[in-house]
Amino acid sequence: MNWGVGLILLFVAAAAARDVFFGHVFQQYRFFDIVLVSFSIATLLFGSVVLSRQRAQLVRLKDQWGDIVRANIGTAAAWLSFFVALKTLEPAIVNTIHTGMGSVTLVGLGAMGWHISRPVPLRPLEVAIQAGVLFSLLALSAVVLLNVSGLTTRTASENLIGLVFAFASGVFISLTSDVTRRMHDNGITAEAVLAVRFFLMIGIAAGMHLVGTGEGAPLTDAAALARVTGAALVLIVAPLYALQLGLVRISAVGTWIILALGPCLVFAAQAFDGRLHYSPYTLACIIAYSALVIVANAVREWSKRRAIPAPG
Repeated sequence: MNWGVGLILLFVAAAAARDVFFGHVFQQYRFFDIVLVSFSIATLLFGSVVLSRQRAQLVRLKDQWGDIVRANIGTAAAWLSFFVALKTLEPAIVNTIHTGMGSVTLVGLGAMGWHISRPVPLRPLEVAIQAGVLFSLLALSAVVLLNVSGLTTRTASENLIGLVFAFASGVFISLTSDVTRRMHDNGITAEAVLAVRFFLMIGIAAGMHLVGTGEGAPLTDAAALARVTGAALVLIVAPLYALQLGLVRISAVGTWIILALGPCLVFAAQAFDGRLHYSPYTLACIIAYSALVIVANAVREWSKRRAIPAPG
């Protein structure tokens, strides 16, 4: 199996546990406290690797300041939007919209001839399938707005705000992933990228922590802090490293296709969260979404094989 595929699959499995775990924890503790702890750990860990083993990367990073700024803005916008949506909506819906909008965004931009990094050849059938993916995401939005999802305790305005942030997270993360892919193409290692891409988000979270913004209890209890720290290492830091390594080994569109497995795993993991209940409407939309992505994957593989000249 291609290493890139395996790494992205590892990220998908960990992300399913991450979404359910943090979706639950966000109901108990201050949002920005959790963000501050989680991504400070990631920055310190990968920063120490760069300083101790990859000091030559510091010189390369000086020449990449533009992409570093773009990566910080996109990362902060994507993750904060994702976490706001996760705090508000059913995790499986957030995951589906987040991953689905990634592929829709890249295919849409590619169809218009705009490529942030590597051009990806697209065929009309693939564009049509991605239009179907977008329709399935809009159907999920209807499930939320009609209050028939697995989480029915939100107001109409809260559901709408959650959806806006979910869609925004998918757009921002797809664009940011292409920026970090370009950084790797310019010689920046995965560890160095992860060491410098969270500064803005940490700064925002630290500022909000200092002013005490957010609902829930402050993350000061030793047991809770240890639990969130451990979860951040296993469910955020390690999977992000796997994702960063995987992104440079397969195409961007291929990455988002594999990520389509995530919503199914998140939906299954939701059974362990007592605040959520089974929604056949959510499941139907996720199945439709996953089926469309599988078809898209099959079409891309078929197109690749057709492009290979026959032997002899």
